Amino acid sequence: MANKILIVDDDIDTLQLVGTMLERQGFQILAANNGLKAIELAQKDKPDLILLDVMMPGMDGYEVTRRLRTMENTAFIPIIMFTAKAQVDDKVEGFEAGADDYLTKPTHPAELIARVKKILTRPKTGALTIEDTSPTLATGQLIGVMASKGGLGVSTLALNLGVSIHQQTDQYVTVAELRPGQGDIGIYLGYSQPDGLSNLLKKPAAEIRLEDVESELITHGSGIQLLLSSSRPTDIDLMQATDQLEAITRHLINLSPYTIIDMGVGLPTANQRIAKLCDTIVVIIEPSRHSITQTNLLLSSLEDLGVSKDKVKVVLINRQRLEITIPANQLAQQIGIQLAGVLTPAPELFYQAATRHQPAVNHQPNSLVVNQINKLADGIAAQDKEQTAQRT
Repeated sequence: MANKILIVDDDIDTLQLVGTMLERQGFQILAANNGLKAIELAQKDKPDLILLDVMMPGMDGYEVTRRLRTMENTAFIPIIMFTAKAQVDDKVEGFEAGADDYLTKPTHPAELIARVKKILTRPKTGALTIEDTSPTLATGQLIGVMASKGGLGVSTLALNLGVSIHQQTDQYVTVAELRPGQGDIGIYLGYSQPDGLSNLLKKPAAEIRLEDVESELITHGSGIQLLLSSSRPTDIDLMQATDQLEAITRHLINLSPYTIIDMGVGLPTANQRIAKLCDTIVVIIEPSRHSITQTNLLLSSLEDLGVSKDKVKVVLINRQRLEITIPANQLAQQIGIQLAGVLTPAPELFYQAATRHQPAVNHQPNSLVVNQINKLADGIAAQDKEQTAQRT
């Protein structure tokens, strides 16, 4: 059944424009042109989300929000305030009234759709308590991407895998770098200050709240959300903040149906904890004897941690001419796991995508390597869907 969205705005043109835009995304639309009618429709039809203008004659959006939050049957309906008022004090008043998010007019359609999907796939306002860091409350699938050594393309695969899963499932996806001081994705996509992870890690673990993590997420034009790590070498000391990294991961699971974690290299203490939370771990290997030896050690260590083999997907990434590498079938025999994917060399594609600050899957969506990434993403999404069905 389609999610039901109530749009509240005294401007008829805005109601029609936003309503049509959301209908094309498959949402069911209700409309109200004043605060009293909005409250009436919210109580009667119980929408899944309210998109609420602030500046309306009579009862403004702040008052509508406050009233809805006092009524039992509307108290937890998510509310996005949609307004031309952009001052910080205006936003603070909106959040204090009980809004879940705040959009400033004019808003790009892609951002509006991304925000709407984000709100619809996370717990509703007031639904969480202090105990909500428990893994049994997790609502999304956690997919870790890692390798036994650096330079194999962990960050690149994590980013493109996230975009591909979003495109194939039409679900909200978060891609998070949990590698303080070693961030790649922010630079790749052209962000000048990717400090979201560092900002969170500087807090005590017990003080990191769901909304703190959500506030550090960046909405990318591809439709995914990003939690980015800085590239400052001194920030690598924050890798010792294992309690914080685990707390952040648990919150991310509650914020999105799919969370892709860039775990980087090996199994430091933080990765050992995160690996146990993952529904799927993608391990990257290259077709060389050295890589096979290191990957076998990594797979053995994951098994020692209690990560079952059926949760591990090994992906072969070729960066050299195929005639000087170990064949894929021989490599699979040597690691004892069937390969979940094989990516052929495509240095020009990834170079061009990086130059344009785009994920490769968007830059050349019909290329061979992108089709290979999409096939991997489809397999992971199908497996995670099956695991979810078994748990329920």
